[in-house]
Amino acid sequence: MIRIIFLTAFRSLLRYKHITVINFFGLTLGLTSFLFISHYLVYEFSFDSFFEKPENVYRVNIRIHKDGNVIYNGAKTPRALYYAIRNEMPEMEANGIAYFEKCLVNYEDINIANQDFLWVDDGFEKVFPLEMLVGEADFSRPRTGAISETSAKAIFGDENPVGRIIGVNQGMPIEITGVFRDLPSNTHLTARYFASIKTWVEMEAISEVGDWRWNGWWNYVRVRDGVKAEDVENNLNSFVDRYMGFLDEDDREARFSLQPLGDLHFISGIEGEMGAVTSYASLVNLILVAVITLLIAWINYVSLASAHAHARSDRIRMRKLIGATNMHLWHQSLAESLMINLLAAVTAVVLYYLLLGIFAGEFNLPIMLADIPTVWVFVILVTTMLAGVLFSSAYQGFELSGIKLLSGAGKRGKEGYKNWLVMLQITFAIVFLISTFTVYKQIAGMKNTDLGIELDNVVICTGPASLQADPYKRQRYENFRNEILSLRGIESATFMQFVPVEEPQYGYREMNNPSLGVAPDVLFFVNNADNGFIATYRMNLLAGTDFSDITGSNRDKILINESGIRELGFDSPVEAVGSQVYIRGSSGTPLEIIGVIGDFHNEGLQKPIYPMVWNNNYPPEFGYIVVRIAGDTPEVMNTLSEVWRRHYPNDDAGFVFADDYFNRQYESESRFGKFYLWLTILSIGIASMGMYGLVLFQLDKRRREIGIRKVNGAGPGDILIMLNMDFLKLVGISFLVAIPVAWYVMDSWLQNFAYRTGMSWWIFALAGLLAMVIALLTVSWQSWRAANRNPVEALRYE
Repeated sequence: MIRIIFLTAFRSLLRYKHITVINFFGLTLGLTSFLFISHYLVYEFSFDSFFEKPENVYRVNIRIHKDGNVIYNGAKTPRALYYAIRNEMPEMEANGIAYFEKCLVNYEDINIANQDFLWVDDGFEKVFPLEMLVGEADFSRPRTGAISETSAKAIFGDENPVGRIIGVNQGMPIEITGVFRDLPSNTHLTARYFASIKTWVEMEAISEVGDWRWNGWWNYVRVRDGVKAEDVENNLNSFVDRYMGFLDEDDREARFSLQPLGDLHFISGIEGEMGAVTSYASLVNLILVAVITLLIAWINYVSLASAHAHARSDRIRMRKLIGATNMHLWHQSLAESLMINLLAAVTAVVLYYLLLGIFAGEFNLPIMLADIPTVWVFVILVTTMLAGVLFSSAYQGFELSGIKLLSGAGKRGKEGYKNWLVMLQITFAIVFLISTFTVYKQIAGMKNTDLGIELDNVVICTGPASLQADPYKRQRYENFRNEILSLRGIESATFMQFVPVEEPQYGYREMNNPSLGVAPDVLFFVNNADNGFIATYRMNLLAGTDFSDITGSNRDKILINESGIRELGFDSPVEAVGSQVYIRGSSGTPLEIIGVIGDFHNEGLQKPIYPMVWNNNYPPEFGYIVVRIAGDTPEVMNTLSEVWRRHYPNDDAGFVFADDYFNRQYESESRFGKFYLWLTILSIGIASMGMYGLVLFQLDKRRREIGIRKVNGAGPGDILIMLNMDFLKLVGISFLVAIPVAWYVMDSWLQNFAYRTGMSWWIFALAGLLAMVIALLTVSWQSWRAANRNPVEALRYE
């Protein structure tokens, strides 16, 4: 019996090759796209899931507020908290602390710059166990560390690195105690080196136990099985009363909270996040888009099946006459659906394996290096395929069973629901069009918005880390700067601790203005800069001057941005220049404002502009040297590289253009824009197939009507307009339905940005116009053929 059912279904598919091929192509496109998107979504939602019992691991965040206003909401907490947790919270299985830094690594004649380091304490490896290949991860002693497999091969080749000494930055010796397997790309811990923070203690750069006042460390905890996060938070917050009484001096309150390990990958608006690069809302939208794209493919399948049910009506009646029941008909439709869906699924899997590398490269995704439970990808595929089989076969079976045994004309009752299916496809396609236009408009707006600074022709060079302990590094920098400024094509140069696109990690201070009695509960981000940084970035100097080029003359002098002077109570930039302000909690040394800079976007438009202060204190780490170039860029860059190598032979400059560096923070949005564009094109293509199926159905159903109209004098143009107007009505209704849906979805997505574009009317108009044009192109050819057909062909049997 089963053999007969599948044999009949196979013959039916072969009999209608044209429709079978279209259905197969549409389902293959839908399933392949869904497979790629599923792989990407599993990648995004699997971050850090490969660690042992990831559900027990949390990061400790802190929120400081006063009178209901949030002063600081960050992922970084005091280092003293680490010791309090370890000594006073037995419900913790382990806890660790971490600090991120980019370092220069040297070994013999090898120098590798910009290496990702995490400085950790001995409890960190218990929270995040590393898979050791050689040796062990020992952070209990100073000047020790572990290195990744890839980095070990790059530095030591095939030699065993355990016991060897590498130099970090200015030559700080670190003994390699072990080599760990490279961490997968789906983790927020991007380091290739883990080194003991006790090294800094030994160097007297930090104290033994830390303090409670500076929030500069990531604290992680691993709770024991059965321990509730709420109970842990309550115990953590008991430390506020016991150790952070200094907050009472300013009537402030603080609260610690636990953020699950699985949430650290998603942007949550918390300051100082590590590894947060993706919007959860965008992923949810992408899930919906992927599911809808697949649903469009299934709707296309049943639409085409419905369109040709009339052609099969005589065969279905014959089967009913010899005893076939509706259940038999459903069995055949189930077999047809299963065969074509299975073939499409197999083809999709083949394409998935062949194109996965291209997909990863096109969307700049490191999924090939991720630890992804790919079994879930195929579970999702099989589940969706079976759902599609049941959906499409049930619909097709219903369609076939509706054919009346003695209906000579093949009339099957109302056919309006076929129009609704196609309208649903068109509605989805229009929503995708509007969404795609909005996403690209937002991305273009962020990239083209006037930032308040000019990034074009600005080159960022990574500072010479090998000279951090050199007492003459300032003089070396000045020699380098003076030489390049004498070159043709170099306009200006400066050094900065952090360049635009980077949140100043080492400095946020609270400031007050006693002369006006103003002490705002606002954090000022503090950066270091040299004279020339205003000219290099072409900032808007509203009042005052830049730092002096005379060494030592800028002591206790600061530059401040426009938002900063407003917070300090000044009415104008001119009033602020020459005034003295103070850092709250400092020794009381006044800082003189010598210049006010117009507000600019130090980070992307996802964040608002915040108060900033610049000083000229020479930083312990060099940060960056920034150069504005002009003229022939390749020639100038070659000359700049030559001068750099002469002054800093042990350091890689790591040249990068400032505009490219700044736009990297929009990579996630750009990726989603590509996804939306790709899925929009697919959905439109599949929806066009659905309209094609519907027009075939309509022409077959109305061929006698068309013939009678032509016999009574209607011309081809009249017939073409009549047929096309039917489909334009469907597009019009779909457009009206799509408008509120698309507006709601995109308005919710835009809420993730501090600065966002509006939902412009032309986006909706353009989407509707494109949908109309696509519909006309899809149906006009078949309509034109029907309008020019000889009416005798339709009426000769009447």
